Amino acid sequence: MYGLTDSSSLLSLVSPPPASSCDQGDVDPTGVLRHVRGLLTAGEQAGVAPTVLLLSVLARRDRALAARARRTAEWARLLAESLGRDDIARDAHDVALLADIGHLALVETRDNPWLEWQRRRASHDLLRAIPALAHLAPATLSVSERFDGDGLPFGRKGDEIPLEARIARLVRDFDLASKGWWPGQPAVISARACFELVSVAGQTVDPALVHTWLRVLDREVAADVA
Repeated sequence: MYGLTDSSSLLSLVSPPPASSCDQGDVDPTGVLRHVRGLLTAGEQAGVAPTVLLLSVLARRDRALAARARRTAEWARLLAESLGRDDIARDAHDVALLADIGHLALVETRDNPWLEWQRRRASHDLLRAIPALAHLAPATLSVSERFDGDGLPFGRKGDEIPLEARIARLVRDFDLASKGWWPGQPAVISARACFELVSVAGQTVDPALVHTWLRVLDREVAADVA
């Protein structure tokens, strides 16, 4: 599979500049990374959480992606707590929240089969550069791994994949399958999405997590109609 490479440049890892060009504009074509670094410095001085700042920047770039991040982060926290893993609930929340933060560093093109991997790598490297969030980087990199070992970037299998990443993978897949379902919307939509998750349990997602996830949704739907 794909191993890590040594480079101090985030963009050189996810979108290498042309060999004939080496100015700063190529290294940060969107200009966003310089802006993010400045915001993080100012935020640290003001006592603002880096997760809040990063999500704010993402929302300016892509509101739909930021909304998805918020939804999946809450689902990830609920799932972790339902597993009795309050010790990782915060990290599971933040991994799901920031899984696509690398989107800020990419100039996306159509028909790019590597976009998901590029986002994972960009997210990993951006978080690794932020001391308060660096511990989330390994799990963020593993969000695209598959439970059966046929995922990216390392082909890790089962429990080799960090639990926070397995949780984030499941809730992100649910959000995609349900087109952003949230309590208050028709329960049949979430039921169909859960059917899709059950059909790939043991392949893309952790089957034990699917079992717990179904209980979480049963509880949420029951509370919604009570």
